[in-house]
Amino acid sequence: MQVIEIRVSLATDAAAIALVRRESWHAAYAGIIAAPIIDRATALGGGAADPPPYRRTLVAEAGEHPAVVGYASFGPERSVASPAPGPLTADGMAGRVGELYALYVAPAWWSAGVGRALMGSVLTALRADGYGRAVLWVLADNRRARRFYERAGFSTDGGSNILAGLGGVEEVRYARELPGEPLPD
Repeated sequence: MQVIEIRVSLATDAAAIALVRRESWHAAYAGIIAAPIIDRATALGGGAADPPPYRRTLVAEAGEHPAVVGYASFGPERSVASPAPGPLTADGMAGRVGELYALYVAPAWWSAGVGRALMGSVLTALRADGYGRAVLWVLADNRRARRFYERAGFSTDGGSNILAGLGGVEEVRYARELPGEPLPD
């Protein structure tokens, strides 16, 4: 059994996170998003290099010589009405709904517990931050990811969005309640 350590990401993790993102996008989205679009979307630099201040990122380290093999970013729920996810929703600003923005694991580490460990840490952090509900967006045709999120207690809630910048693929929204005491209004 591999030891997986989850920790808060550091600025020095940026290159490793970018590599995990690129490798996982090519593996997970092959046949869903055209390779040139994946290459453009995962090019080094871009928005991931300058995250908004409300975004938190965790990394998973594993292996004989521990290295970053996965990451997850999360924070308050964002609006999808803008061209790029940006402004926070009223529920996000009020601390009622948190969002898992990204969860990616290097393909060599798929089915090794890395994703589950990251998901557990994200849900724990969201609940500790006072959120009573969590949402995420996943490509409609990404069956593997959808099964993963469903096993983590998420279910579709009817939200959908077309990602024109990724070739017109559809994403669907998943949600789940977070365990714990109800939050005051």
